[in-house]
Amino acid sequence: MDSELEERLRVAFRDKLRLLPAELHAARGRTVPARDPATLLPSTRVLLKRREVAEVERELQTQRQEFQQRMQRLAQRRQQLARRQEQHRDAV
Repeated sequence: MDSELEERLRVAFRDKLRLLPAELHAARGRTVPARDPATLLPSTRVLLKRREVAEVERELQTQRQEFQQRMQRLAQRRQQLARRQEQHRDAV
């Protein structure tokens, strides 16, 4: 009896969490679900939202890295400018 209940629960959860391979393929690389969000299972919406959050996090990380590189280049340019100003002062 317990094994029957366990099997039914396993099947029910698997069915609720299952995404069709075509839906997964269609949703890959996109943040918008393939179907109307109202028709998706809540678990599917959660999975798609998690994917969207991960994509946003990756983009944010990329922007942070670009910003850090820009700040490093700016710091180098400031150092170069300070050296040139000192050279001009020494020359005058």
